[in-house]
Amino acid sequence: MKRKKYSLMSNICFLLREVFREHKGAFLSFPAMIVVFLIQNIILVMIPSRAVYVIENRLTAADFVIQVGSIILLYTVFRDLLILAEKRYSNAATMARCYTFIVKLLEKSLMTDYCNRESNAFQKQNGLGVHAIAGNTQGVERVIQELPVAIRNFLGLLLFGGAIAAVDIRILFVLFFMLVCNVLANRYARNYLEAHREEDTELWRKSDMLRRRSADVVCGKDIRMYQMEKWFGRMLQSWLDCGVKWQKRLEKRFYLPTMSDTVFLALRDGLAYVLLIHKALQGSISLAEFTLFLGVTASFSDWMFAFVESVMNIQKANQEVCDYREVLDKEDSFRHGDGIKVPPEVLAEPPEIELRDVSFRYEEEGEEILSHISLTIRAGEKIALVGGNGEGKTTLVKLLCGFYHPVSGEILVNGINIEEYDIEEYFRLVGVVFQDVEALPFRIVNLVSGKEKRETDMPRFWQAVERAGLKEKIVSLVKKEDTYITNLLDEDGLRLSGGETQKLMLARCIYKNAPFLILDEPTSALDPLAESAMYGEYDRMTENKTSIFISHRLASTRFCDRILFLEHGRIIEEGTHEQLLRDGGRYAWIYEIQSHYYTEHDREGNRQGMEASYES
Repeated sequence: MKRKKYSLMSNICFLLREVFREHKGAFLSFPAMIVVFLIQNIILVMIPSRAVYVIENRLTAADFVIQVGSIILLYTVFRDLLILAEKRYSNAATMARCYTFIVKLLEKSLMTDYCNRESNAFQKQNGLGVHAIAGNTQGVERVIQELPVAIRNFLGLLLFGGAIAAVDIRILFVLFFMLVCNVLANRYARNYLEAHREEDTELWRKSDMLRRRSADVVCGKDIRMYQMEKWFGRMLQSWLDCGVKWQKRLEKRFYLPTMSDTVFLALRDGLAYVLLIHKALQGSISLAEFTLFLGVTASFSDWMFAFVESVMNIQKANQEVCDYREVLDKEDSFRHGDGIKVPPEVLAEPPEIELRDVSFRYEEEGEEILSHISLTIRAGEKIALVGGNGEGKTTLVKLLCGFYHPVSGEILVNGINIEEYDIEEYFRLVGVVFQDVEALPFRIVNLVSGKEKRETDMPRFWQAVERAGLKEKIVSLVKKEDTYITNLLDEDGLRLSGGETQKLMLARCIYKNAPFLILDEPTSALDPLAESAMYGEYDRMTENKTSIFISHRLASTRFCDRILFLEHGRIIEEGTHEQLLRDGGRYAWIYEIQSHYYTEHDREGNRQGMEASYES
């Protein structure tokens, strides 16, 4: 994946634009934090010197209370204003991360082309993007929070630096020498961190994944049944130990800047005291001025180190913001909004599908999954696609769904290359029941219609679940169609069986009523009676539609108009069930094995046996 470059200023503008747009108060809090902070610290360094001035000039107790007390009161007011501004700005930064930047990343993950989402490169980059919004101290929010701190420390350096230079410029030279050394020492540590940033992110991602899996209900069954808890625990602990070792290596790199800070602080205080005491003894400055300039020097040094730390934090977090923006700016390869539209009359008629010399591989130098497939599926034709595991059936489905581009060749729907369609419009043509299905934790009505209940055609919903064989189950539930799937979002949620989940996915496909249907192993989790009923429903729901039915069970393909046998990424046999049996080829041989399996073993069948027959 080609890396994009984003400047620090570009990232700052991007982040602040979003924060200020969503949280208007932050626009005022940002400058208020800076101005109030500077005023507060000016007042703070004045308090001791003013107290010394009162003592030095032998003023009365009343004068002390008035002069020092008024300054302390003023300091308290500005301190409270600073706390208020910081709190509002910090809340705005956190809210922006949670409700703007996280949402943007989720939307990108949901909306980007599926070929992007499934690729290893994008998943890795997306992991970096997730890390950038994972907490208050990570990329996005870190930059937002540190920016005003860096600005006000920089302005403080200019303000107090001028005051120090007026007293003795040698102090300023020493302080700036300290600054340079501190920057170099921190850069040494930061460069090591940057060079191993990907390692850090991968450790975090893997250990976080294992932590989440340890609490996963589905994984919990396997862990307990197969007594994997000790092995799983050791694996989790090994990754956590790797994280600890990484942190220790990192801490060693930061010993140098810490030690340099300690040494230079001692040098600063020694030099400041010597020079200022010398001037005080000569009468060049009063005791009150001595106290004031000592406070200014200490504040300058503190701000200098705080400024360096803020800049270093921003630089580190800036790279994470670059990772985040790189995910958002990942370009889609299908057309979105500017392609061919699908008019209503096209949705009412079955399409013709044509594959012209289509080949496909997942990686540029990877193994070819599909090789020179040429095929025409007539409008309204029922096609059965059969073959063993890893022969390319599901990959062909992904191509027909518009999830991937062929490496070579083209796929035409109604004579139009699917690359020319607006991809969202093309999706309206296709209804799919995928093999690896997992119901989202939403209400049943939402899952079937893909919409809010108020936008759902309820008669159509009930017709779909009835045809899928799920109506009786739904009607028996207390909340009926408003029942949540799983208890993730509702304590009273329902956990469906594998067969019921497949029926729910079929109901969703029926509700969509697309003219092109693809069913990838839609009955693998059903019992024989439910499977037989499903075949009957499949025959009815494919009337006046173009359809592809994928199954390992060759006996289930009899009602299809044509059967395609896929092996090693090629169509090696084609014809009706009877024709292929008469030809006595690969299809007939495997069908005979499966028929024997059904006859000699239990009548319920066994999917593993069906799959194994292809490898015989």
